[in-house]
Amino acid sequence: MTGDPLSETEEIIKYNFGNSDLLEAALTHSSSINEESTGKDYERLEFLGDAVLELVTREYLLTEYPDESEGDLTRRKIRIVQKGNLSKHGRRLGLDRRVHTGRGFVSSGSAIESIAADVIESLIGAIYIDSGLESAKEFVTREILERSIDNGPLPDARSRLQEYCQAKGMKLPEYKITGRRGPDHSPVFTVTVSIAGKEAETGIGLTRKAAREKAAEKALEKLERKV
Repeated sequence: MTGDPLSETEEIIKYNFGNSDLLEAALTHSSSINEESTGKDYERLEFLGDAVLELVTREYLLTEYPDESEGDLTRRKIRIVQKGNLSKHGRRLGLDRRVHTGRGFVSSGSAIESIAADVIESLIGAIYIDSGLESAKEFVTREILERSIDNGPLPDARSRLQEYCQAKGMKLPEYKITGRRGPDHSPVFTVTVSIAGKEAETGIGLTRKAAREKAAEKALEKLERKV
């Protein structure tokens, strides 16, 4: 390491900035700006980086999984770009420890996790501005995609719906049995899943578990049509 924080970060991320102001902004939390009233924070770069990450991830998955349906590709994309996954890679690179924060910043486990995810997106945006899509694509592929790809089966619908809600910053889904019919030895259950306090879909099954799974599957299909 060189002893210079910006140069050290460049060594860690394996990218040298032509415009070091972009890197400095990518590592500056809004709490620092609010107190010092100078410079720029990473929020605008994060906004751009989020879009670049989406594009690169979608292109990568099309190549990696040529036979999968749009729905399955969407589910894999959600698992990759969700905050929890980005935070894991941000902390692996030590980016959360390199962010400039103000004295008013309240450090907590959730705050650090959020910063780690935010900063990896802001760096993607900064690299994109500094030298274009190919450089940003190389960083995303090396540090996120190749370390996130899971060739195993996708999780069940309830797990995928939970991941979707987490990725979108929504409350976790809630399931409620809203109907039961048939004889005691062979009942049929109806379950309603609610998202963000609103009923989303219902599912019917011979067990409570099967009905919950069906409700989650239908809710996911509806949500993914909007992606």
